[in-house]
Amino acid sequence: MTELGVDLDAHLPQAGHTFTYERVERQLRRDTFVSDSASAGSHPIPFVCESLKYKHDVENNMHEYYSQAEQHARLKSFCRQLYDAVAPAEGHCKRLDDCFSQIVVCNFQTHGRHEKITEDACDILGRLPEIPLELPDQLLFYSPDDSVDVASRTLSPRAVGWRDLSVVTYVANNVIRTALMAAIFQTKTTGTMLDEFIDTTANLLSTSSEFCQSTASSEEKHSWFLVRAFLWTSWQRCSMMYFYTIVGSHLKSGFNDHDGNSLILKSCLVAPGVSIQEMSRRFASSGKSEYMCGWAFELLRSHPSAIGLDFRRFHHRFSDAFGARAGRCIQSQQTSCKGDDLEKCQRFKGMKITDQSAHGENCSRHCKRLFWNETSYRSVAGARAVELVDDPSHGELTYCEATGDTLAVSHVWSHGQGGRPELGHGFNHCLHRRYIAIAQSLGCSSYWMDSPCIPEDHQLRQEAIAKINEVFEMSRATVIYDRDLTEINVEDEDLSVRVRELILVTAMICDWNLRAWTFLEAFRGRRNIYMLCKDNRTVSLRDTVEVVFHKGSIDIALLLLTIPHLLPSRDRKDFRYINNAHESGFMTVETAGSHLSHRAASRPGDDVVIWSLLTRDKIAKTPKTSVLRRLLYQDKVYKESKAFWKRQRDRSLNTSFLLSSAPRLKTRGLRWAPSSPMAELWQNPLNGMTSRLLALDGIESEAGLITKDGHLARWLTYDLIGNVIGARTVSTWLGVELNPVDDRCQVNLRRIRQRHLRGYIWGIILQPLHFRGYMDPAPNRSHEKTLVAVCATNFRCRLPCNEDERVFWKWRGVYEWDNIEPLPHLQLTSDVLLV
Repeated sequence: MTELGVDLDAHLPQAGHTFTYERVERQLRRDTFVSDSASAGSHPIPFVCESLKYKHDVENNMHEYYSQAEQHARLKSFCRQLYDAVAPAEGHCKRLDDCFSQIVVCNFQTHGRHEKITEDACDILGRLPEIPLELPDQLLFYSPDDSVDVASRTLSPRAVGWRDLSVVTYVANNVIRTALMAAIFQTKTTGTMLDEFIDTTANLLSTSSEFCQSTASSEEKHSWFLVRAFLWTSWQRCSMMYFYTIVGSHLKSGFNDHDGNSLILKSCLVAPGVSIQEMSRRFASSGKSEYMCGWAFELLRSHPSAIGLDFRRFHHRFSDAFGARAGRCIQSQQTSCKGDDLEKCQRFKGMKITDQSAHGENCSRHCKRLFWNETSYRSVAGARAVELVDDPSHGELTYCEATGDTLAVSHVWSHGQGGRPELGHGFNHCLHRRYIAIAQSLGCSSYWMDSPCIPEDHQLRQEAIAKINEVFEMSRATVIYDRDLTEINVEDEDLSVRVRELILVTAMICDWNLRAWTFLEAFRGRRNIYMLCKDNRTVSLRDTVEVVFHKGSIDIALLLLTIPHLLPSRDRKDFRYINNAHESGFMTVETAGSHLSHRAASRPGDDVVIWSLLTRDKIAKTPKTSVLRRLLYQDKVYKESKAFWKRQRDRSLNTSFLLSSAPRLKTRGLRWAPSSPMAELWQNPLNGMTSRLLALDGIESEAGLITKDGHLARWLTYDLIGNVIGARTVSTWLGVELNPVDDRCQVNLRRIRQRHLRGYIWGIILQPLHFRGYMDPAPNRSHEKTLVAVCATNFRCRLPCNEDERVFWKWRGVYEWDNIEPLPHLQLTSDVLLV
């Protein structure tokens, strides 16, 4: 994965071998739907992928589905056609392209906008990286034109690099079609029209890698490498444009948690034995600055929409500003952490804060500390905000009720922006003056900040926390303070695209983005966020996002999907038309839990409080602004996870969400439920290494129902005897029918018995079912290994059982299956009740 010879600032140029305006226009006219008398009034789907999974019987209008073996055979047959297109050398890119184009049928409806669509498509293509990421097994030599002789398939000895391969620089017709889709739909999601095609490309890439692995001939390996390079570069370019369209839909309509399915693309083998997750893990950090926190980058890299993504320009932008600095994760060594666990990073744990109250840039550092006027604070009935009064003679902060003209300040506590308002803590006068000046510049009449507005007193603290959503949701503006952001020079009023890209990159990776409280604050206040940069200058996040999306590098713009708490929300006036809390900008329990699984909170129990503030039962319909405000901000704050989960009764919960190392409750009926969203350290039974199995939202898995007895769902299951003397005898005596013993996976089954089933007669292995309801398991893109849940019971009747004889399965933990052995034969089981 070398970067030699690659200009990290270069975008895909218009040229004869890449794309031209004329070529894009020809493709658009060729694929434009022309209505005739037979099709009058009908509008075919604009982009259809013949996914090789089924064939379409036009006469009966029925889909004929193939088995997995038949699907794989069709993929192999098509890959053979691509292989045959590689030789002879002359014209091999065109033949590959013609073959690959067959899997897509387009019927664009342009409404006479050909010129504008063509221009927009060229603009999108022109903002992709010039040279896609290399394959991890790049060969050492190629023929001069990267193809082979048709007769002998022998190779020329001339060595060339990745960027010299014509299959790498060539832009396939399907890539141009994807750009046209992005230009036509722009701020509308392209949904399954594109993801089916991208997943099919991934299947072809995996199958080609299998062919490459099975051959011993160097000539055949070379030919298969060229096929894979063609598919890999096409997959990269199309997946980037696909995620780019999703960002556009969020920018137009506001973030909607229900769009999570669109972030799930199929995993694949990019090289023999190398998954896309493994490739990302190995090479995504190439070029990373030592100053960049390893844990922060690892969380960004492992996000479902970032697996396999090109991070070269991302690292280049960050290094422009911070590349010369030493790391500060491990202060004694001035290095960054490795990214394997937040416990090993002093940005989150073990950092010694010598002075909680920092000073402003131009302060002499001898200014006095301000404390609260407690009488003023207690006299305010609603959410308190600090008045914009600078009266050093009294040395006190006075308060007023937070309103729609309040400035909300979100900051990292460890960066020293003031202590609690009581005596003994305080808030430096220069900071008070800073936020007065910022508030006034943004047209605000007061400011809210947790340091001066949340006292230590338990009752007052609970009151303030319950109104955090209210403060940030209705505030005129939210200002983000982070030490790294304040180092970015934005002196020029007309900021360049490059500087705006740097602001976004820094925001994605800075300390502020990794904390639980700041995540909540930004998510509720993201309607109008400003970044505080050098010399107390503020930069509108919305303007920055819009500029980068429309003019910047697409490989950076699509990373906005990893920070949904910074994507703009719907306008508040639109809430009255919404009856679903998630459509109004709140999160599902699973999505909120997945984001909090790696974000530390400042106090024990705060993580559950934040979890409850991120979710919402429902939005009440009302057209009255005063009533709307009162109903919107009635937040129920839960400090205990038991009460939080009881609130979820009779609601659905995605099964894959449970596959994490989060601690569990010890209450019957809720032993499956995380007692905290924060994932604990988990020890791998194979090598003894520890890590955190972070929760995913599980939206690709089938959902279960939370009942008064436990979590009820369908799973793919395998029954096995537990680890207690006489278990098999008891099972036989009771007539309990178990799955036949699978001798292919005895090592894994033995480890499960030893680790999870001690003292239990029966055990069960659970794998989440795909949300489409087939027998396929749900995918887990961000984890290389297969994760299964293990449950156990000592009380069981014969199978099948009546409802009143249902088995109560006790949660025992998550197991990482060693893929050296295959999984046992799993069967679909309904009504699995976890207690």
